[in-house]
Amino acid sequence: MFYIVEPGDSLYNIAMQFHTTVRHLKDLNPQISNPNRIYVGERIEVGKQWVLNPWRGNEWQIGMEEYQRGMEEYRRGRAEYHRGRAKASRHRGR
Repeated sequence: MFYIVEPGDSLYNIAMQFHTTVRHLKDLNPQISNPNRIYVGERIEVGKQWVLNPWRGNEWQIGMEEYQRGMEEYRRGRAEYHRGRAKASRHRGR
């Protein structure tokens, strides 16, 4: 399966889009001597469609949702901590 490079693309972005790694793309495309230089219109092999892991995208989505929940819990904990510190300092100042 091939991908045609569009403006703003990087090898990293393409790898993320196809749930693979930059190293894998470099191995499939020996014509790419510098992974930081790909050109608009260039045809890049991304692997066979049935070889790409379709579950990996789902795992990534689940992981991101879990990460977001964890960050929200962390923010709530920090806010509660700061409220407690402010309350303690007000009581000490009396």
